[in-house]
Amino acid sequence: MIPLAGLLLFTALLQNTPATDPDALEWFRKGEELIGTPEENSPQQTEYFKKAVELAPDFSAARYNLALVYLKQEQRQLALDQLDALIVLEPEGTSGYLLRARVRLEVEDLVHAAEDLEQALELDPQNYDTWQLMGRIRYQQRDYEQAARAFEKVLELRPNPVGAYFDLALSQQSLGHRDEAIKNYRRFLIDVPDDFQANYFLGILHRQAGQDDLALEQFLKAESIEPTHQELAQELGYLLLDRNDLEGAQERLLRSNLDLAINLANLGIIAKRQGEHIQAEDYFHRALQQEPENALLWAQLGDVLVQTESGLEAIEAYERALHYNPEDLDTLYNLGTLYVNEERSEEAIDLLRKALSIDPQHGAAHYNLALVLDERKDFDEARIHYLKAIEYGSDSAWGRLRLAFLWARQNEPTEALQHLEVAFEREPQRYVHLVLDELLKINSDLDSLRYSREFNDLLAKYREGLEE
Repeated sequence: MIPLAGLLLFTALLQNTPATDPDALEWFRKGEELIGTPEENSPQQTEYFKKAVELAPDFSAARYNLALVYLKQEQRQLALDQLDALIVLEPEGTSGYLLRARVRLEVEDLVHAAEDLEQALELDPQNYDTWQLMGRIRYQQRDYEQAARAFEKVLELRPNPVGAYFDLALSQQSLGHRDEAIKNYRRFLIDVPDDFQANYFLGILHRQAGQDDLALEQFLKAESIEPTHQELAQELGYLLLDRNDLEGAQERLLRSNLDLAINLANLGIIAKRQGEHIQAEDYFHRALQQEPENALLWAQLGDVLVQTESGLEAIEAYERALHYNPEDLDTLYNLGTLYVNEERSEEAIDLLRKALSIDPQHGAAHYNLALVLDERKDFDEARIHYLKAIEYGSDSAWGRLRLAFLWARQNEPTEALQHLEVAFEREPQRYVHLVLDELLKINSDLDSLRYSREFNDLLAKYREGLEE
């Protein structure tokens, strides 16, 4: 709720006319004499104004001041009774409507408060204070269009009421009119540079616009004003995390609301990036206590459990992630890969195929699927996926070697030698010896190559390099 401006000061609406009862006038003046003294708003002052009203029920000034005293004493219904009577006495005056609107605002009767202000504006459409109060009511009613119009009217009637720039910017921000809101927050900050909310909201708008340098500038300014503000710490933490300032992000997020899973999760991501996997695991577990059905949190937990070599726990975490989000590509791939490592080939194949149905250009998924199929001796399909892996960026020396063997099995020496040479170039020490060991077998996948000049020249070339 937007804080309203201070209540009207005590104002004597007295018109010193012969019609005013002299005794009532005397009591009224006694009440006025207490304004600015310790007895202001006291029971004594209340009695003075009450006596004036009792003696002269049509004494408007006395009713107005009595309503003010009741309002300061938080006796709102008594204040409303006096204002109802005052408006009956002076239906063409604006003071009664304005004060009654304020009383109604205090009890959150926004509808009737707005009606009073509409009546006051009919009587005096040039009163910018009334327009400002109307704008704040419309804002609380979430009628942001009408709120913005009211604040624009304030600025039209009085070109430089500082608060109106902030109120207008806030309404425009709620409407999604980002550029206009930025302009008016900046205008407000010319006069009030140390206002926390304006700096904070301006940072939010720049962030939404992708202007992260400007957002950082405003957030840091806001932080210098209120360094313990949790929501600011959260937003600043997210921004610094996006900029890969891990220490800065961690510092802010530790000051944010740690009852929120998202903040714990981001602290886990920071720890994960810093290689602090045990700490990351703790943050993800704490976040999952808040949101136990969050697939992304389970997937992040699986990632750090892989790093701590807790394979079975990682599998369980990934399985929970897929339970809540069966189509998550990364989790399908990661769990499929763990199944490969655990020799759970059927499950691995199912998950990797599903991953490739979502992203047919996932090179690593093609490669891991090729490994499983190769192990199962599904050589034709394995060869297809090794080639797809290379096509989509997962080009390993082992994959090249296996392609050499698989093409040789198919009696395709040109293709086999092409891949074998790549494997030799990348890891000659390992793969030359492996091929030599293979040639010792009576029956080998390389039988179609072993007597060819091209194969033996290639082998000699790399053997010679090893011997040197």
